[in-house]
Amino acid sequence: MRNTAIIPESEGPVTAYLEMTGSGKVFPLHDEVVIGRDPQDSLASDRFLCIPDHTVSRRHARVCLSGGEYFIEDLHSFNGTFVGGERLTPGTWHPLHDNDEVSVSSAQLVFHSLLVPVRESLPTLIKQTVDATQYARPLETPADGGGSDPEVTIRKLHAMAQVGIALGAVTDSATLIEKIMNLIFELFPLAERAFILLAKNDGEAPVPVAARRRDGTVEDPASVRISRTIVDEVLNRKLSILSVDTLADRRFGNQESIIAQAIRSVMCVPLLLEGDVLGLVQVDTSSDPYAFKGPDLEMLTGVCAEMAVALKNFQLYSDIERLLDGFVRASVQAIEERDPVTAGHSFRVASYAENLAKAVDRADGSELRAVRFTGEQLREIRYAALLHDFGKVGVREHVLRKEKKLHHAEMRRLELRFDYACASLERQAYRALAERHCEHGLDLAAFRDEKRCIDERLRDEFAQLDGFLATIRRANEPAITLSERLPELDAILDYRFEDAAGGRVPLLDAEDFLALSVAKGCLTADERRQIEAHVADSYSFLILIPWTRDLAGVPAIAHGHHEKLDGSGYPMGLRGAQICVQTRILTICDIYDALTAGDRPYKKAVSLETALDLLDAECRAGHLDPRLFRVFVESKAWAAA
Repeated sequence: MRNTAIIPESEGPVTAYLEMTGSGKVFPLHDEVVIGRDPQDSLASDRFLCIPDHTVSRRHARVCLSGGEYFIEDLHSFNGTFVGGERLTPGTWHPLHDNDEVSVSSAQLVFHSLLVPVRESLPTLIKQTVDATQYARPLETPADGGGSDPEVTIRKLHAMAQVGIALGAVTDSATLIEKIMNLIFELFPLAERAFILLAKNDGEAPVPVAARRRDGTVEDPASVRISRTIVDEVLNRKLSILSVDTLADRRFGNQESIIAQAIRSVMCVPLLLEGDVLGLVQVDTSSDPYAFKGPDLEMLTGVCAEMAVALKNFQLYSDIERLLDGFVRASVQAIEERDPVTAGHSFRVASYAENLAKAVDRADGSELRAVRFTGEQLREIRYAALLHDFGKVGVREHVLRKEKKLHHAEMRRLELRFDYACASLERQAYRALAERHCEHGLDLAAFRDEKRCIDERLRDEFAQLDGFLATIRRANEPAITLSERLPELDAILDYRFEDAAGGRVPLLDAEDFLALSVAKGCLTADERRQIEAHVADSYSFLILIPWTRDLAGVPAIAHGHHEKLDGSGYPMGLRGAQICVQTRILTICDIYDALTAGDRPYKKAVSLETALDLLDAECRAGHLDPRLFRVFVESKAWAAA
């Protein structure tokens, strides 16, 4: 049976999708999607189409949106990528058209495009136009004798100031568009409806992104009808346009759309920045054919110039944010690949921590009512969780990947020492028999009796050594909780055998004895110090990054993820209130994932119930915050990941 792709849930606007032939499943496309065999932690689920088929390469092909058109590229895959039965040349872009058939090895896909032009109605009567580019230029000193109505000038300056204040600090698109809409209705009291078109990427035609009425009613942007004549004038000639009494124009006499919307007066203005058109804003009304006048058009043109700056700033901010997020995720993946057994740990902890923080933010109990997290603080927690183990880059691999209390080479050396002990005992016993025979001339019966006694004694000796080795193998297994040292180890430490030179040799040396006596885990005191140093190393690395003010707490949050409320943690031994809420959240999530992650060579994954019991015991011991743990359990923060 052919494998089917793993289809993620889509977030945000979708402009195209890939359909799996035969299954009916679809994969929404955004700006860029990689197609391949194995999921990759550095790519979000809606940016990676996973086809779990061994004939598909790990990174097989890539679909990208550019200039309002989708393209596909073969990433030098083993079995090739085909469009319409034609094999693509690796590394070159091939345009995709609606209903194109794409073959990725044995998987058959059909490309469907949702990119459609803005819906067009008949031309509108244009009364006045304004060159919008003059509002995007630097201010020039007017010629002598020039002047204007002081009240109009004051009103314009006040409006510009309000726009600058309102838009200057916005860093997310939803808030930005909401503020723009509110400003439009504040500045133009007769406006009844407004909508915004924005270009998603450079070189693309603007598409409707928001439409609202004065009463707060939100309209479907896709249903917006706008005159193509006006759009061309606004976008191509960069003109601001005012049209009045639309219904009186004979060209609209029997147009159903115009009559249904009853548009009487409209202003349409481009969003310009340094000669580039980012989109446009339209404001209209159905009650007054002369609701808008020339000064209103000039006002809206100036406001849109401010809006364009805010939009560009937001785009740059978003680009930087995506760059940082991609760098962080790629860095974490690179570090975790040093130890494939624990790969994915930091990504899971980040997801748990963000879910728990959101749950704490919703909690209405008296203990946590005052704890609230902004969107920036949630991102700060996520980055701290992603980077909390970054310092492990400095830990030696044989320590980082240690599976049991003794390294594999140390255990093998110990097993060879046991083999040598058995051989030495056997050599000494039979050599002694040979010497007695030479000295006393034993007859055959006496020789056989002596040999039988030696064999029985050696059998007892070998059985004892086998028992010793079994004890060592049991002691070599790491324990999740504190455990007592096996008392049999003391007897093994005292045992000596005679080597070929006649010296007394121990089976177990002091260093191996100390390693096998570790009460919890598999690390010796020195190795644990090396591992614990990763916390300080992480902090030393993170403080070198020039974090923005919103993310300034990332180093401190990550630094304390091994601290305990009673002061028994490390590296600073912080207590109680010295440990911030964000770090306490990270600590709970880190321990939970360490307990429940898939089987590792040095431990078995514990069940959910066992993990929660162990965390509860840590809370009762005064190590973890019981309030946060209660929310962790009630919200099932691990399940929402």
